[in-house]
Amino acid sequence: MTFEQAALGTAADYPGGARGLAAAIGMNGSVLAHKVSLTDRANQLTVPQARTIMLATGDYRMLHGLAGDLDHVCVRVTGLGDSECVGKSISETAREFGEFLTAVTVAVADDDVIPNEMRRIDRELTEMIAAANHLRALCAAMGRRRGGRK
Repeated sequence: MTFEQAALGTAADYPGGARGLAAAIGMNGSVLAHKVSLTDRANQLTVPQARTIMLATGDYRMLHGLAGDLDHVCVRVTGLGDSECVGKSISETAREFGEFLTAVTVAVADDDVIPNEMRRIDRELTEMIAAANHLRALCAAMGRRRGGRK
């Protein structure tokens, strides 16, 4: 999904559509409808507008769409409170690594990696990276609490 498709989907899925979303963020409804249109190239969302929409809706498809447009992925880092268990995060990272290796093993077993298998490899890799980044963020948060460096 591209950034533009994600913006349109975010507006369309909001209660009341683009007009309802526009009212929620203090924008004119028809202006927002034009900004998320896939055919109107004269009116585009600005970065601050996209940010406002994502914060208001909790829908981050635009962020992921933009990252995808640039051949990147976004990873949300959550759960950095004192109650977060580092041991649980280590286990989760190891589990995700195992699922990634399983996807690779299955895909290469017949010496022919088909598109569906490649998509599964990519999905498992993204989940593994997300788990590893979450673990890293927990470690960094612990260091900050103890006066360590970032």
